[in-house]
Amino acid sequence: MCGRYTLTTPAEAVGTLFQLESRPNLAPRFNIAPMQNVYGVRNAPNGTRQDTFFRWGLVPAWAKDPAIGNRMINARAETVREKPSYRRAFIKRRCLIAADGFFEWQKPKPGQKGKQPYWITLADKSPFAFAGLWEVWRSPEGESPEGENIESCTIITCPANEFVAPIHARMPVILPGDAHAQWLEADPNQAAELLTPYPAAAMTARAVSTHVNSPGNDDQNCIANLLI
Repeated sequence: MCGRYTLTTPAEAVGTLFQLESRPNLAPRFNIAPMQNVYGVRNAPNGTRQDTFFRWGLVPAWAKDPAIGNRMINARAETVREKPSYRRAFIKRRCLIAADGFFEWQKPKPGQKGKQPYWITLADKSPFAFAGLWEVWRSPEGESPEGENIESCTIITCPANEFVAPIHARMPVILPGDAHAQWLEADPNQAAELLTPYPAAAMTARAVSTHVNSPGNDDQNCIANLLI
């Protein structure tokens, strides 16, 4: 799964990656966690790219309670086109979730007391996009005097490549820059072709402190190198 990630890249570089017309309004994030607002890009109705913030944890339009999003932070690539929760979003509402690294926790080795977190990035530390889906949930009429609309998202995961596999069995789907347009605009069959592990040779990782374990910690110590 993908349960935490980072976006510390300068906003100008993020805007360039996603071919945006204006500079994004972003602050560095060192420990992005589920149910928080996360930065992403989608196609606007006029065909341009639109950046926005989604709540991480997809809430299907048919859900009675938005709390269901707590359990839907990830969608499996193998079943995303079949699951009722994601099926329509895969057809009509694909998005790019901006990141420059993600965390996975390795099971304890002999002599260790707990799982070891790793910060996994591209080898050149450049920003990238997770393959995502988004939805709009509207509160049932009468339940909220002012109404409530929630735009939420999920990150698609796939089996880990040979680099990530010793740390964790799954990883988020990372889309190279030349695949962004296909993910946003192509028909579902073409988009599904992109749901594969990122090349192992282009990735790196480092052990970091368990400071990252708490979602309340969002500072540089989350990615500080840990010598083990």
